[in-house]
Amino acid sequence: MPTYHYDDCTFCSGRVTERLIAKPCVWGDRLVALVDQVPTGVCEQCGERYYRTAVLKRIDAVLKGRRQHARQIRLPVLEYVR
Repeated sequence: MPTYHYDDCTFCSGRVTERLIAKPCVWGDRLVALVDQVPTGVCEQCGERYYRTAVLKRIDAVLKGRRQHARQIRLPVLEYVR
């Protein structure tokens, strides 16, 4: 799979390379899905992530067409205590 060439990071000028990551998708304050294997530009210096428009549109289509039988995970919700 050919990778996309990203410009340098707009925050720290670090090198941005493409990686396959798990992208959390939230609606308001609620996690609605975790999309795995998303091609993403990641800054090697500060970790900032960059998503191409075509990738985000594909994720949107996947979320709209998701099935009830999609792979599920259970995730504990913990509260930060001061």
